[in-house]
Amino acid sequence: MVAEFKIIRYGGKAWKEAVLLREKILRIPLGTQFTAAELEEERDHYQIVGYIRNELIATAVLVPEAECMKMQRVVVSDKFRSMKIGSEMMLYCESVALELGYHSVYCHARDSAIRFYKKNGYTAEGDLFDEDGIPHLKMTRILK
Repeated sequence: MVAEFKIIRYGGKAWKEAVLLREKILRIPLGTQFTAAELEEERDHYQIVGYIRNELIATAVLVPEAECMKMQRVVVSDKFRSMKIGSEMMLYCESVALELGYHSVYCHARDSAIRFYKKNGYTAEGDLFDEDGIPHLKMTRILK
């Protein structure tokens, strides 16, 4: 199965669907939801989505910073995990970052995702830290 990835507009129908998918996977298990302020911060970010046969199956947010691009809120729908969709999305996000002139991407990986990021060429930086009540690790990838 091949996923199609693209950048979508903040606030549109596809973005609202992406927010619901992110909440379902990242927030509801923690008993929380995204706040209006958190979502408003996404206005100037790049919204990435992945589809298979018009079904939203993955999403990520790219945040431009001074020296590098931060990748956050990365999710793949449960039924499409272990199918390399996440790795395909990483490549797409990295290509977007390169096109925008960035030469590195970093994320705050949940402890349960560290192995995934290492497998995709990301390097751990520093020690584990708490974010949203979950251990995270900063992970970076230098782009060519």
